[in-house]
Amino acid sequence: MSFLVHPGVALHPGPHYTAEGSNFSFPACHVTGDPTPVVTWRKSSGHLPQGRVQNNNTALQIADVRKSDSDTYFCSAVNLAGSDERKALLVVVALPRFTVKPSMKVVASLGNNLTLKCSATGDPEPVISWKRQGAQLPVGRSHVSKEALTINSVKLEDAGNYTCVATSAGVSSVEHRSQVVIELG
Repeated sequence: MSFLVHPGVALHPGPHYTAEGSNFSFPACHVTGDPTPVVTWRKSSGHLPQGRVQNNNTALQIADVRKSDSDTYFCSAVNLAGSDERKALLVVVALPRFTVKPSMKVVASLGNNLTLKCSATGDPEPVISWKRQGAQLPVGRSHVSKEALTINSVKLEDAGNYTCVATSAGVSSVEHRSQVVIELG
């Protein structure tokens, strides 16, 4: 004697963020039930991306994701005892675009203040950060704002490569590097 067991589906709802152009795999869709349920994936609006989807029942992978892939996806399980379904939200983030970036080579005068302007647009709004190759930003004399890196009272040791990084949703980033050269007074 066998009993029918209603399907059960467990899936992390997200939102799941991924960079445009990357390959994305949804977390596994965990399915229970007896007899073994048939598992299907669907998108809330339209069809799954044609030619870019790999679906091995519990895992759905999308290659070369596009902004149009941002949507709610459903994992469904069906057997003789019934059906169950869970959803997960995918948000595809485009690369930020610089609207202002400093020159590749910047000359600063010893003792003066230096401002490297850098800003970017994107969806969601990118966060601007700065890093310095081989060293930290000048301690106590540098200030990072949404639009610029400012270094007060420039010293000779401030010379080097500085990189502006624009990051959207923590997954999609672009970088621009500038070489800072220090001139004596």
